[in-house]
Amino acid sequence: MLLGLLERNQLAATDMTLKRFRRRSPCDECLYPPDKKPCFDIKKVTVERGNSCHSNMIRSFLYTHFWPQEPSVVGLWTPLNSPYLEVLTDQYANSGDRFLAFEKIERTGETKLIGVSIGNKVLPWTSDELEEWAHSTSSKPEQTRMYFNAHCLKDSNLINKYNVDYLYEVEILSTDPEVAGQGVGKLLLNTALSHAEELGYPVAQVIAVSHYTSKICKKCGMKLEWSMKYEDFVDRAGRQMFFPRRPHLAVEIYSKFFDPSKNKEEPCKPQYF
Repeated sequence: MLLGLLERNQLAATDMTLKRFRRRSPCDECLYPPDKKPCFDIKKVTVERGNSCHSNMIRSFLYTHFWPQEPSVVGLWTPLNSPYLEVLTDQYANSGDRFLAFEKIERTGETKLIGVSIGNKVLPWTSDELEEWAHSTSSKPEQTRMYFNAHCLKDSNLINKYNVDYLYEVEILSTDPEVAGQGVGKLLLNTALSHAEELGYPVAQVIAVSHYTSKICKKCGMKLEWSMKYEDFVDRAGRQMFFPRRPHLAVEIYSKFFDPSKNKEEPCKPQYF
């Protein structure tokens, strides 16, 4: 036993000697907490405009990181092989204003997709279209989600509140869980809002079904317009429809009003690339 203790002390002393004469590394003093991704640097993240070349990449990201965590999907027990999610994924992968956040990996020189933001134009009859589509599906989770989105648009009614003909909605705001809470979502949302302002949209909105999306909207200076607890969304019989996981207990709508004094052309509907 004494011999083993001496051997351990000798190994520890050798290890301390190696550390003493070893060249220091930036990772010796990491500025990020140990529960975060080590050595992640937001300065190495770039945001690019998505096009047709990124469609498969966006599809993979949505099925890997977005749909499995999206509270309005998970709370309804919607399967990932749902035809409704397939249609939505194809739509988001091939159309709309798509912004992709890439992290540069210094060791290999490659880039990794770590965040996606997708926005679209919302018109006054968008909620009516959602309700019509809901009538044509027999799947309860799909139907409930369509009614839910239509209810959020109608009840908040930002188009009438701001007296505008259309608005811009950031429908997708998702980041890789490995870099969550390190500024990637804020970077994407600020890029999308700046893009909407440049196009001449009067108002931008985000339907924050996630607690984390709500925090990002607050950090970007957006205004809370409307909120509803998930447990308050019931069917005609008064039964609760959503059973989301904590901390996603409510849906909130945030908006940002842009200066109307700037003369800009009316934005066109985002086209396919």
